[in-house]
Amino acid sequence: MSLVDELLADFSPSPSPSQSRSASPEPENDRQDEELVDANSIAEENGFKDGPGNDQASERTGVLAELETTARLLDQLNPLLDEIDKYTANPDSAGGSVEDNPEYKLLVSVTNIAADITTEIVALYKYTVENYNPRFPELESLVLNPVEYARTVKAVGNNVEQIKDMRTTLAEFLPAAIIMVLTVSAVTSKSRPLTDEELARVQESSDVLLFLDSANKKITQYVSSKLSVFAPNTSALVGSTTAAQLVGAVGGLNGLSKMPSCNMPSLGVRRNQTNIGLGNTGIRQQGFLYFSPVIQKLPLDLRKQGLRILSGKVALMARIDLARSHTDGSAGNKMRVEVEEKLDKLGVPPSNKGPKALPAPDDKPSKKRGGRRLRKYKQQFAMTDVRKAQNRMRFGDQDGDYI
Repeated sequence: MSLVDELLADFSPSPSPSQSRSASPEPENDRQDEELVDANSIAEENGFKDGPGNDQASERTGVLAELETTARLLDQLNPLLDEIDKYTANPDSAGGSVEDNPEYKLLVSVTNIAADITTEIVALYKYTVENYNPRFPELESLVLNPVEYARTVKAVGNNVEQIKDMRTTLAEFLPAAIIMVLTVSAVTSKSRPLTDEELARVQESSDVLLFLDSANKKITQYVSSKLSVFAPNTSALVGSTTAAQLVGAVGGLNGLSKMPSCNMPSLGVRRNQTNIGLGNTGIRQQGFLYFSPVIQKLPLDLRKQGLRILSGKVALMARIDLARSHTDGSAGNKMRVEVEEKLDKLGVPPSNKGPKALPAPDDKPSKKRGGRRLRKYKQQFAMTDVRKAQNRMRFGDQDGDYI
């Protein structure tokens, strides 16, 4: 970049907070929603389900006009969801080469877009919080889950003072303790009602967030069901969810089979959380394999060694799946049993052999070395004849008294 470009960049207006996409830690969903939101119905009601060729895709209004990345993601996501519906209604057999199968290509595409969906959910959550804080600022600190926050905003709206009358609705996705705190906070909250335009913007962003969350769950369910067909042995070894994440991270089974096993634990590691949350594990490579069921059930001090063992077996299973061998998953099931047995042996404590007794003492006199060299060595410290004469005492002579 030249000096002129840098000066122009310094004087250009800074982007608004709603358009910023700074990387932030992905919030973890502690509770899964019992009732899944219908993605197609939400999209059709709010008018943001349209294909790339529709005129509405080029003329966005409302929230999607402000959030361009979300609008582009929806244009990519809607055709994929239609393809998922088509293959779900008419399942196709996975014969021939895996890489040439169109359903496998769809599987890789939806797995790759899942990470973008998670990023956009975080961005929409920030946008919704920013616009809804003037009405109920305490809600951000009380409801931390983005999906639960969006559902709470849709249920409450401008009627914050009437939360106590909405306990039945809120109890469908919020615990009773949170509802009680919300009721008390609503009474003491110092806020202002939102205008109709502000409320419509918040409701629309919440609808888009719920649509993306529903689409993400739909993709996860589809990938988990189909990956057992295209990669049965890898799925049997590490589970369908972890196998889908690994395949999507490298762009397919071909890339996974060519990757060295030492690099597999690094797949899925978040850069902004490399030095955070290590605790006492000492493991930096906390990626997809680290959070697989096989590794998570191990003690903390054995997980690093377990990652090395498991990553090597995943590379073998990926090559078997790419060659379309053992399509019933028997090799993966056999390998998982071997891995679990090996990991169980690592956790077995060493056998207690008991205290070892000391050897019996030997009272024999020690061996004395002899020879010309030893005699010369002793002569250096031997008493001389003059010293012997000095120490000699005469018999019968009286020595003087020393006072």
